[in-house]
Amino acid sequence: MKTKLHTALLYPLILIFSSFLKGKKTEYTNFFIDTKSEFKKEEVLEVISKENSFYDNIKYFFNKYSPLYDTTFIDFELNFTHAPEEKKYFSFDFPRVLNIFYTLSMLSARVPNGNINVGFTIKKHKFESQEINHFLRYILFVFASKKVDKLYIDKEALQDEQSNLAYETIIFYLNNATILNFSNAKNLYVLTCKKGKDTFDIIWSSSQDIELTDFNKVYDKYGKLLTKDIKISNSPIYAFHK
Repeated sequence: MKTKLHTALLYPLILIFSSFLKGKKTEYTNFFIDTKSEFKKEEVLEVISKENSFYDNIKYFFNKYSPLYDTTFIDFELNFTHAPEEKKYFSFDFPRVLNIFYTLSMLSARVPNGNINVGFTIKKHKFESQEINHFLRYILFVFASKKVDKLYIDKEALQDEQSNLAYETIIFYLNNATILNFSNAKNLYVLTCKKGKDTFDIIWSSSQDIELTDFNKVYDKYGKLLTKDIKISNSPIYAFHK
């Protein structure tokens, strides 16, 4: 009863802080990992989030009898038939829940103030094209948050060539890149990155298609060069600046 009361009292404070706490990560070398072995020597606070749940996990961050942890690992059990921007039954969307977990870790006296680590639990099956789009957008929200040190994805769970290719493509573009800006206007999302001498936008829409103009080269989610009828859709594209 005492734990439930404590959680209820903390809840409004957590929501307030999650609205303005900013991520500060700048180094994205080896951001993508396919094994948890590097955490074996650390004391890890690991919690599971099913369908963007977080309320029942609040107590773990503020339990004074818990050990002092080195880092936080959030294992998201995701259904990729749902878009990360989607809100179900008046709940929060994925980006907001990610911000809440970051806030929990930052406010906790059991974890040092630092970035969280995230993993995706993926049900092994052949991804449909729309599921691949959602999968990539979940990754992009994690990356763009500047609040996550490592993203763990078990590549063996990707059971088809297309999802593997899309995943390898996004790793190619994001690993060692620097975030210049991330913006959202209604249903349009633009993540601007710099890698080496190249500046590029990763662009998608969570709703209607939008015509794309005034870019140099544009590649689809599989790294294929697009030459005509280029539109912004729910499938992320890589658009290089002139």
